[in-house]
Amino acid sequence: MSSTGSTPDGLPLSYSRAPAPDIAPWVQSLAAVDIEAATDRHECCFFSCNPAIRVFLKGKWTVETANGPFEFDTSSGSRTVYFGPQTKAMPVKVEGPMQFLLLQFHPGAPPLDQSLTHTQMLNRIECFDQGLPKDIRQAGYGPSEDREAWLDHFEGHTRRVLFDRVTQEPPELALATYRRILTDPATGVEDMARDFGISRRTLERQVKESFGISPKKVIRRARALDMAAALLGVAMPQEEAEFRLRYFDQSHMTREINAYFGMAPGVLSRQDAILLRIDLEVRQMRRLEAMGELGIEHVPWRDPDAEPTSRDD
Repeated sequence: MSSTGSTPDGLPLSYSRAPAPDIAPWVQSLAAVDIEAATDRHECCFFSCNPAIRVFLKGKWTVETANGPFEFDTSSGSRTVYFGPQTKAMPVKVEGPMQFLLLQFHPGAPPLDQSLTHTQMLNRIECFDQGLPKDIRQAGYGPSEDREAWLDHFEGHTRRVLFDRVTQEPPELALATYRRILTDPATGVEDMARDFGISRRTLERQVKESFGISPKKVIRRARALDMAAALLGVAMPQEEAEFRLRYFDQSHMTREINAYFGMAPGVLSRQDAILLRIDLEVRQMRRLEAMGELGIEHVPWRDPDAEPTSRDD
């Protein structure tokens, strides 16, 4: 059961949207997830290519990171966790309901711990409950409130913390590179450097600083995330054929999907993949925005009868 949307087949999704203009230079998207699981235990994974904050509201969570496993039990209150950029799926185990808020930053937004680089935070997390004001740590998200109100509250808390910690906006080159890769992951590094009017070496250096990895790896990861979204049914159906053409052949695609997700494409497509599907769908919604295609009446992978109510209803 999901109060934040689902696919026509009943698989749970998040309720997500773009941020308010004043925090948009740093923040790419906000999302709420509220799922009552049919079983007490669930195993899945997270995969956000950009730095993200997840506020766990319900459930007992175990997250496998590059520094080993971390456990977050919400029985005594929410837990706020910063995730660095990911280069592969991050295994997650959940006991109980899956309820959390998600904020994804733009690449190049400074880490909350500004003594660390994005490269140092790859596939790593940091819990910063103690660094938050008491009223934010104890903030409630009532079941009777619509999910748009949840995101409004979350956005307000984010605004307070963000402007207290961060002043420097992400470099324009990082934003331009991300937009280009979202809309055209068939692009090449030389093509981007030429179009941006800079040398390849300058592009590689600045992308490494903002994304934590090289431009080639950024492009390769974007192609895999698009393909995985299609395999899990949260991409525009007509695009799947084009996604497949980004690979030389089936064996090439199999190697790439296995490298990022630890399984073959056919195996991935048969997974429930509740948390992974949510991450991939949020990215696809922002991709449609970047392509100017979110004006369509209805996103085909979402069930219109399962959409949460909002203030406009």
